[in-house]
Amino acid sequence: MAKAIALPGYETTFITRSDLSDDGLKTLNERVKAIIGSYGGEIVMNEDWGKKKMAYPIEKEARGHYTYVVYTGKGEVVHEIERNLRIHDHIMRFLTVNLEKEFDAAKFTKRREEMKEAAKKREAEREARREERFAERRGGDDRGERRSAAPVISDDASEGIDE
Repeated sequence: MAKAIALPGYETTFITRSDLSDDGLKTLNERVKAIIGSYGGEIVMNEDWGKKKMAYPIEKEARGHYTYVVYTGKGEVVHEIERNLRIHDHIMRFLTVNLEKEFDAAKFTKRREEMKEAAKKREAEREARREERFAERRGGDDRGERRSAAPVISDDASEGIDE
């Protein structure tokens, strides 16, 4: 039984114009998938991050559609993907990062899920603290209104005041 050859892993994030149709984006993703397959690789993860406001305008565009792809491949797979992204008119920016020379897809996926779970847990804790502060403020406002009410002076206390 032959041992499977570990291929290098890469991640590419690219931003397309927000006016690119869903069919156009699907065609672009299929093209990237075909390139990866032709270089003996496989897509480990393909996430559509959706349309987001960019930090600064690119080519007079303030919003872009973000796509994140993690994949393996041999040889010139990155060069070929980037060549195709440069040719495409709707691509505004892209970035490719070399993850590991011997990429383990299962370990990456597991680590990614752990990171997502940790982020969910942090968000739940943040939300609980936010609710707690809101409840304290709501309770504090009621007490503050009672404290700021005008003091009631009894008739006994007013007898000693000169008019």
